[in-house]
Amino acid sequence: MDRTIRRGLLVITAGLAAGSTPAQGDDLLLAVIEFDALPTGVRQLDPKTGAVQRDFVVPDFPNNGMLLPVEAIAPGPNRSVLLGQPGGDGVISQYDENGAFIGVYLGGTPDPNPVDNIRGMAVSVDGFLYTSDWDDTDDIHRFTLASAAPAGDGGDPLGTFISGSQAEPGLDRPQAIEILADGDLLVGDIDRQRLVRFDAQTGALIGDFSAVAMTGSITDIDLQPDGTVITSEDGSGDRIRVFSATGTLLEVFTFTDPDGVHRLPSGEYLVTSSSAFGQGRGLFRVSAAGAILETIDDTRSYGAIELVSLIDGGCNEADLAVPFGTHDFDDVLAFLTAFGAMEPAADLALPSAVFDFDDVLAFLVAFGAGCP
Repeated sequence: MDRTIRRGLLVITAGLAAGSTPAQGDDLLLAVIEFDALPTGVRQLDPKTGAVQRDFVVPDFPNNGMLLPVEAIAPGPNRSVLLGQPGGDGVISQYDENGAFIGVYLGGTPDPNPVDNIRGMAVSVDGFLYTSDWDDTDDIHRFTLASAAPAGDGGDPLGTFISGSQAEPGLDRPQAIEILADGDLLVGDIDRQRLVRFDAQTGALIGDFSAVAMTGSITDIDLQPDGTVITSEDGSGDRIRVFSATGTLLEVFTFTDPDGVHRLPSGEYLVTSSSAFGQGRGLFRVSAAGAILETIDDTRSYGAIELVSLIDGGCNEADLAVPFGTHDFDDVLAFLTAFGAMEPAADLALPSAVFDFDDVLAFLVAFGAGCP
């Protein structure tokens, strides 16, 4: 079955007027930002150049739920964007692809709250949302993406998917997380200064991602389509590192207090900082050798950067086999199986559980329509 989340370039209209909304495609490049010491929001960047296009979400709690700082960004169901906001009653808020507030997706409740202090999010192609949380035990939680309901297999939101605890091989303040090209879960453990791999299906520890020792806090992870892993490391190291898919160190350059990193299609990097030292705070375009080529914006502190590949879904009834609106031969098999077993899932055309040729026609019409 094809479970690929499509990646493409965001279509940008030249000469956008101030405050206008760029045309949307499959990808949004988003960066966390601070608005003059107010709670953080998110800005949309040009995925080719890193130029600031617009404010995607600004602090405006009565209208869009944005009040707490943003620590994590991930794609949500039906072409939405999820923003993780830690705090006393941490929440994951949901926005449409234009930045309009949809509602609270998960959390926002008194303890026990599985996203009480959320610091990272990642989405797997088989429909799971993973979160890293700085709670009493520094755990990783897993949810089904479509509904934010607990996964039925080790993902109880009031329990844990991967137990942190302070005893080895536990985690101590897991922050940036990512799903690797091979499907493993990569976790940046900032207090123990390491990158750790886990089995994303079972939660079992696999081991350190690389033999290279970390000397700072892993604040952001950027996964490239070819499997390359790029990390920003804030602390005594203050560096950007590039690893192969198997954990071999390929490149490294120094940068003062990097909070976020993303490699552009040109091979250059976007690097962010909230530092008052070195190059100072802001958003920077940096060469592959680490030289600052352009200060894109030094009026704000910037944090993590995330290329969000929007997930289609829910467009018609033909998608029976996968959660992301991807229609293929497995959907036909799923329908025929349900039809043959007289399951309600096959009854597309009639209000009653009576299956006939009209149901077959209804399915074929829906299947042929595809997703918008």
